[in-house]
Amino acid sequence: MQHNVSLTGGQAVVASLRAHHIEVVFGIPGVHNLPIYDALYDEPGIRHVLARHEQGAGYMADGYARIAGRPGVALVITGPGVTNIATPLADAYADSLPLLVIATSLPGETGGRSWGRLHELKDQLGLARALVGWSHEVQRVAEIPEAIAEALRQMRTGRPRGAFLQIPLDVLEAQETMALPTLEEGEEPAVAPDEETVQAALELLRAARRPVIIAGAGVTAAGANHELLRLAELLQAPVLLGGKSHDVLPNDHPLVITTRGAPSRTLGPLLSRSDLALVVGSKLGMQRTTLPALERSRSGQADTGRLPLPEKLIHIDIDAGEIGRRYPASVALVGDARLALSALLAGLHEQLGQYEDRRQEVAAVRTALSQRAQQIYGEVMPWLEALRTALPREGIVVADMTMAGYAAAQAFPVYEPHSFIHASELCSIGTGLPLALGAQLAAPQRAVVALCGDGGFLQNVGELATAAQERIPVVTIVFNDASYTAVRNDQLQRFPGRSIATTLVPPDFVSLARAFHIEGQRVEAPDELAELLRTRLGLPPAEARPLLIEVPLTQR
Repeated sequence: MQHNVSLTGGQAVVASLRAHHIEVVFGIPGVHNLPIYDALYDEPGIRHVLARHEQGAGYMADGYARIAGRPGVALVITGPGVTNIATPLADAYADSLPLLVIATSLPGETGGRSWGRLHELKDQLGLARALVGWSHEVQRVAEIPEAIAEALRQMRTGRPRGAFLQIPLDVLEAQETMALPTLEEGEEPAVAPDEETVQAALELLRAARRPVIIAGAGVTAAGANHELLRLAELLQAPVLLGGKSHDVLPNDHPLVITTRGAPSRTLGPLLSRSDLALVVGSKLGMQRTTLPALERSRSGQADTGRLPLPEKLIHIDIDAGEIGRRYPASVALVGDARLALSALLAGLHEQLGQYEDRRQEVAAVRTALSQRAQQIYGEVMPWLEALRTALPREGIVVADMTMAGYAAAQAFPVYEPHSFIHASELCSIGTGLPLALGAQLAAPQRAVVALCGDGGFLQNVGELATAAQERIPVVTIVFNDASYTAVRNDQLQRFPGRSIATTLVPPDFVSLARAFHIEGQRVEAPDELAELLRTRLGLPPAEARPLLIEVPLTQR
């Protein structure tokens, strides 16, 4: 159904977002985007969350998208607003996330020439285009609804990427009569894999005796978690989860192995006995297939090279361009992971192969990986164990780029989809707090805990003000060792005895939190942390408030 209405450009933006059931937007008002904010004033159906920096706004929208499984939307101004949100846009591309940024731009009559105007940026659209999957600039108010619809459609079609819509200042202020559609919630039809390739995959699966599964975050994006678990149990196949796919399956399932990288000494024997690899929703990037330098340097083990996968390999992915890029695929199943796995399950139920029970192998690998994590991350492991005892099973953990975050991506047990965030591919430090704020808004009934390092936390510390003003009850744990520890370890490994610019003078984090009108606590032992968390995470949502907890570690 369509209605002819007269709207300004700003009103067209807000009405279009509301028509597409966008309920939360993140941003900072500026003189260039005030027409959008004036329209938000009259729209109670959209909650605006006021960030303190555009990078924070972008990562809040990022965290929202990861947990909600729906687009996160951020509003920014011309020039510095766009450059500040560039990092979250790059992260959305790396991690295949539906992040929509709506930015203003200078009026079209500039013609690409430099006029020295407020917030002027050379080729703003070109900058954004390099970071996203879809970008566009409208020229008229009437184009705005169609452009927003197309941006959201693009992010629902195939592999999601970030999208960038640019609206000139004069278009935001202009008024035009247009047909604005009233939309129902709908999804683009999922792409089913080709039947011929499904049959080829089934032939390989039936002939295998010891298959192994590598699962990526694309499994959760497709809602294929249940199908993957059923298939793994049918095949008796070990399932390898990575840092970004840590929450695809319950970590306590006897077939599940969690690992940040590819420790060949630990995984090698299991993989060498495997006669087929089934890769689902993973591009098999270097984050999945190479042991991180930090773990190589700290473990003292000669783990180098990439994950030694079996020669026979079935690769399922929504993006044909990712299949075969790093490992040749015997069978390429291009399509939706849930539909592909459902087709394989149906075929195997008609004719099932004979598979070895590999649970003892999995148990041995898990023990070895646990010992490895203790060796590398020993000091933070008791703290993570305390967190796990206090956090509800469905609680959400956001692991920043810090030692505790790396340890969590390797060894912190999680049990539900959409319960763990570790943006490790772009690996931007300091994202933990804003990601957690967005995650909490996407799941207000669930406990959300951010694991931050002292150095990284300070990069977006201003978002404590957002947590206080918006009353977002995230618990932030700051692990304080007065150092950029991972960088310092690598520095000393590569340049023995020569450490520079990696030690820090940290603030009093408890006093800092209180300055932002947030409760701050310092705990000295893991059992103190567990007791405090049980008390705070057990509060009803209406009574919950943001909390910062400082955990002092050995200073480097």
